[in-house]
Amino acid sequence: MEKMYKLTVLFIIFSIVLLSCGEKDTETIEQYEARMNRLEILKYYNIQDVMQPRIVNDGVLFTFAENYDSVEVSGDFNNWEDSIPLIKSSYGVYYYLWQHPLKAGKYSYRYRVNGVWINDPVNANIEYDNNNQVVSYFVLTNDVGFYEKNPIYNSDGTVTFFYSNDTAKEVMFTSDKLGFDSLRYPMSYSNNLWVITLRPEAGNYYYNFVVDRIWEVDPINMNVYKGSDGRLHSYTLINYNQTNQRMVY
Repeated sequence: MEKMYKLTVLFIIFSIVLLSCGEKDTETIEQYEARMNRLEILKYYNIQDVMQPRIVNDGVLFTFAENYDSVEVSGDFNNWEDSIPLIKSSYGVYYYLWQHPLKAGKYSYRYRVNGVWINDPVNANIEYDNNNQVVSYFVLTNDVGFYEKNPIYNSDGTVTFFYSNDTAKEVMFTSDKLGFDSLRYPMSYSNNLWVITLRPEAGNYYYNFVVDRIWEVDPINMNVYKGSDGRLHSYTLINYNQTNQRMVY
């Protein structure tokens, strides 16, 4: 059974490699969506390791051991508001990916396991909170900037587009409103993200990230359109009534 599972995973990875090596311009929207779904599944759905909260490329990852009916998490990172359900991986490990910006500092948290609040059993860092309750905590040594979707709406009337890639040497932003100029609008690298801040008018936008001269669509935006140029473009609606804003502390 285990051998068959490994063969299945290898087949999926091989299929992804084949699609990724193909011409971008010939990839259909359906193929793109299927490829993104497979990558997302492989990314965390097969997670096996259980450890204290840690920073990964696209967020802060929480994990909890198997053999429970339900696991939720809450803490300073979400202001102790509604507890967030964790997802069970193919190996039975519960996981949750937090994708919002956090300032450097200490963050207390607890897990709600089968309805009972407990501390993180794999994290030795504990302290008493203001209610004299023992809680687990993790520490961020630097600010981290993770967001669920593009763009981010800033309080000064601008918007920020972001792209996560820690190996790229250069990332440019382009859109239909900018004439799809791939050389004029460089993004800057900050807090694990490539970012660019603009003041666009409200309306429909088709955009791309040009990563080391290679045109890419937004990997976290499933709204993709194939243009008359044969390329795939990400699509978004700039609407200043949106709530995808920078978090203020």
